[in-house]
Amino acid sequence: MKIFVTGGSGFIGKSFIKEASKKNNFIFSLSRKKQKKFNSKVKNLCGKLEDDWSKYLKKTDVVVHFAAAGVQPNQANQKEIFKTNVINSYKFIKNAIKAGCTNFLIISTSSEYGYKSTQIKKIGTKLLRKPKDSYSISKAKFTDLIKKLSKKKELRKCKFRIMRMFPIYGPGEKNYRLYPSIKKAAEEGKNFLIRNPLEYRDFTNSSFASKILLNACVFKKKSKRFEIYHVSSNIKMTVLQFAKTLWKRFKAKGKLITNDKKVLLSTHVSDKRSVWKLRKNVKRR
Repeated sequence: MKIFVTGGSGFIGKSFIKEASKKNNFIFSLSRKKQKKFNSKVKNLCGKLEDDWSKYLKKTDVVVHFAAAGVQPNQANQKEIFKTNVINSYKFIKNAIKAGCTNFLIISTSSEYGYKSTQIKKIGTKLLRKPKDSYSISKAKFTDLIKKLSKKKELRKCKFRIMRMFPIYGPGEKNYRLYPSIKKAAEEGKNFLIRNPLEYRDFTNSSFASKILLNACVFKKKSKRFEIYHVSSNIKMTVLQFAKTLWKRFKAKGKLITNDKKVLLSTHVSDKRSVWKLRKNVKRR
């Protein structure tokens, strides 16, 4: 299978390419910055989403769209976020369709639903979305555009899957994120302060998430024209439980500290029905 990946130099993009290249796949990896050579199964492309990539898209079986702005806190320019995540992403998808692509995996985020301090029930794809920041708002807008696009009669051969990612962790994350912060403190023998320790999350290992996405790249004739799935471990765990698991794994000598006495019932965990189900048994951790 030939896969065209946008955002190939990002945290999850890299993880996906690593997993995809283990199989009988060839990957075109697009990034704004020049990438290091991965292996013979990956061709690196450097440029913008709105550039002409038809030469490679013509040879593509499935497009996996990771590229996005605003994921990191320092990417706070609202205009740039909207331009990349909505306008240029939409142009890219339409150009890919013109080049003959019919199968699309659109990577989105569980933050489309918004984070609510009173959310107790698990999250399903039919839950009313209430995105709160520029990044999640732009992702929700793009989802709506893709849904509208999928309904066009002339595009009845095209199939779109929106894959909403729940909290992903693993090697390659930015240093400010929870997983690398805990790992660094553990390796340095320092104590670690946990914020919001009693909030429930759906922590998902990047390797497992990549396996889910690769599995979802297989489209069949009976596949629906537009679908939404969650990418998650489907394991309900508090931030404190997650931290303790990592603390033990890294054989830390310091202490986990929490000064948050408030009991938070917030739950940001996917319901089981909404998660893309792997066709083969794969370890979740």
